[in-house]
Amino acid sequence: MPVAWADVFGNDRPVEVEIGPGRGDVLLAFAGRRSGTNFFAIERVHGAVASIAARAAARGLPNVRVVAGDARCIVARLVPDASVTAYHIYFPDPWPKTRHRARRLACPEFARDVARTLAPGGAVHVASDLSLVVGALGACLAGAGLSPLPGATWPPGRPITSFERKYAGAGTHYARLVRAEGRGAPAPGTADG
Repeated sequence: MPVAWADVFGNDRPVEVEIGPGRGDVLLAFAGRRSGTNFFAIERVHGAVASIAARAAARGLPNVRVVAGDARCIVARLVPDASVTAYHIYFPDPWPKTRHRARRLACPEFARDVARTLAPGGAVHVASDLSLVVGALGACLAGAGLSPLPGATWPPGRPITSFERKYAGAGTHYARLVRAEGRGAPAPGTADG
């Protein structure tokens, strides 16, 4: 059953979700600059969740919540329809081996859940040092009814993470996909609303 964001944050401000925040660099930077927006992060590594939560508390950021779990399951079951103004998916693990297929985010089911929970006019930001990861996830999201923005640029104020400096350098690939304004939530299992 979906959870009301007002119950999570205690207010009705817009919500952005980061999937796989790693050390939380982007999440905490956005939350610090944009106090009128709530930021919810889903990280599968429990230790990283505790670290990010502690850093958010130390910085006095009441607009941050972090949960440990499988993003595919959390988005599918707990995120309300048309309730997220933006998703941030930066440098997701590619899970390259065939036996890892079930862990990949680039799958039609996850894309449908993201499209269903994204508010009209909302955006999904995807970046990786691997163009194949951005392409695969972008194709799945487009198949779920989101529209890619050609020539899209990074969200304002997005910091370069230590991972990005170390591994990606100038080889970062980025895509932004949006949900059309004025469209209702797509019905479960469909691409269009």
